[in-house]
Amino acid sequence: MNLRTKLFWIIGLVAFVTLITWPDRQDSRDPFPDWQTSPYVLPYPVGSTYYVSQGNCSKGGHHGAYKYAYDFSMPIGTTVTAARAGIVAEIRMKFHDGQPGEGESNWVKIRHADNTIAAYSHLTANGALVKIGDHVIAGQPIGLSGNTGNTGGHPHLHFHLCPCSEPVDCGTLPVTFRNTDPNPQGLSAGRHYLALPYTAGGG
Repeated sequence: MNLRTKLFWIIGLVAFVTLITWPDRQDSRDPFPDWQTSPYVLPYPVGSTYYVSQGNCSKGGHHGAYKYAYDFSMPIGTTVTAARAGIVAEIRMKFHDGQPGEGESNWVKIRHADNTIAAYSHLTANGALVKIGDHVIAGQPIGLSGNTGNTGGHPHLHFHLCPCSEPVDCGTLPVTFRNTDPNPQGLSAGRHYLALPYTAGGG
């Protein structure tokens, strides 16, 4: 085998190995699931519009383990709804609005059929409208928004999705929503999103 043939085979082998080990383009450039078939709907009632004050991968609190998260600006007492069907897995309701500590947020966490867990945080004192073990459907009221924990003094709903209970242990997952404007890269910070009517599904 002459040198030219050897080089040809080496280049071919390198190209083949690169091809089979190259990460899927969609996963590497666009990890967000298709918004049109997403199992998630916005976490507030149909017909409501709220402002996304902080989106994914921001310079604020949404980086590292919390990079795929959303903050929806809401007055204290706003109805929060389940973004997807599931079972209420955890509830914490022991803090009052205005308590600014990092670990002083009230929340409801819902486990879905695929074992992912959605967290609805900064809820108001005694703001849970469900109890542990309840089966909920998408759109069902589950809590009242508040201003507990590290909100920067601005009442809002913090929403994120995890493969486990705590982001510090497993990180957060990218989420899109099927009942609003196109959001192939998730919701954008600095704009309002209207919750549109939707068909049931996405357990």
